[in-house]
Amino acid sequence: MSNETACVTRRTKGDGTIFQNKKGRWIARYKRKGFPPKEFSGKTRAEAQAKMDEYKFLVLSGNLVNHLLPLEEYAVKFLNYKSKQVKRGTIKQATYDRIEDTYENQIHDNPIVKILMCNLTGKDIQDFIDDLQDKYSYSTIKKCYEFFSALITYGLDDGDFPKDYNPMKTVELPSEDSVAVKTKEIEILPTEDLELFKKIALSRNSAGKLNYRFGPALVFALNTGVREGELITISKNGIMVDKNNHPYLHISETISRVKNRDPKINRKYVHIVTPPKYPRSVRNIPLNPEALHCLKIMDMTYTERNLVRSDFILTTDTGNLPTARHMQDTFDRILKVCNMQHYGTHSLRHTFATKLLEKTKNLRDIKTVAAIMGDDYKVIIKTYLHPDEDNKYHCPSTILPPYEVILFVLKRFLTELSKKN
Repeated sequence: MSNETACVTRRTKGDGTIFQNKKGRWIARYKRKGFPPKEFSGKTRAEAQAKMDEYKFLVLSGNLVNHLLPLEEYAVKFLNYKSKQVKRGTIKQATYDRIEDTYENQIHDNPIVKILMCNLTGKDIQDFIDDLQDKYSYSTIKKCYEFFSALITYGLDDGDFPKDYNPMKTVELPSEDSVAVKTKEIEILPTEDLELFKKIALSRNSAGKLNYRFGPALVFALNTGVREGELITISKNGIMVDKNNHPYLHISETISRVKNRDPKINRKYVHIVTPPKYPRSVRNIPLNPEALHCLKIMDMTYTERNLVRSDFILTTDTGNLPTARHMQDTFDRILKVCNMQHYGTHSLRHTFATKLLEKTKNLRDIKTVAAIMGDDYKVIIKTYLHPDEDNKYHCPSTILPPYEVILFVLKRFLTELSKKN
């Protein structure tokens, strides 16, 4: 047996706590007023202790000259600042998780973190970005670029760096076409399969019970284009009628999966209800008869009281909010019965948008679709303008494409032409 004891020894206040968990890993926890609690792990007690001591040094030595710190140490200060923003409510927990994951998964183990901030150059960052090009998607690379940009902006605003310090000035992102991992094409359910899908999703057994508890919710999403998190948090209070007595759904909330930072809860992630990420996502969606029918089915089916909030419509049979996994599992089972290929639940939103755009006649109609979807109209055009089987580009209906659409089509055409040659 190791000489390292598995018990927790009493330590002086402010020293932190070190213990061995059930899996044999050594865990060091440190908390200081004004800073978020941090946890470090190691194969040995000494390793966990060293990681905690390094962090304590950064916290306690507030008089350090920050631009003389290596990137890995200055990143600790930056992440501490971002965590305080979460506490103040100026950024979301999910946003902080994404920033922290970017640092831990793509940056932390790279040699660039050993460079002193005062010596960090645009070439260092550009070389790092270029090395990612053969390993990651454009989205992941962009998050790394944004991490460096935000970190340096924070340092300048906080007075840690000279005013003329700007290594990001010469750093460029690669084009989406040049990265190794391509962005996944949008998925749209085939038109010829939609009626069968809806029939199976709303089907019942011989006793009159729904075959798929969340089948009506998926059909509702197909008729409203709501995002998965918005679907899970649809509320009875959000069902309204306008002055002409037309029913609509008001979207003002979503559910986010975030890292659990409460040591009392034995889970890696938790789900929290938050406002949507973007202001334009707070919106009103007209409800057609099929969407209203699905709401009626759900109201009659979900007789259990929702333990999270009584006005939420969707609930599991134990009274909890369903998760994204619940929705995808239900979707997969229905698709299998329909003999359809696998799709992600987000394909329901893409299908809804595509069907709406097929009915548009002018740019104003496209902007209306964008408002219903909670997106900018330029995003809608870029996402859903695509070639058909004959490689012909289509803009909805017969409108004259705006300038940015023409540029987009031209870029796609030249890219495909270069591939053929």
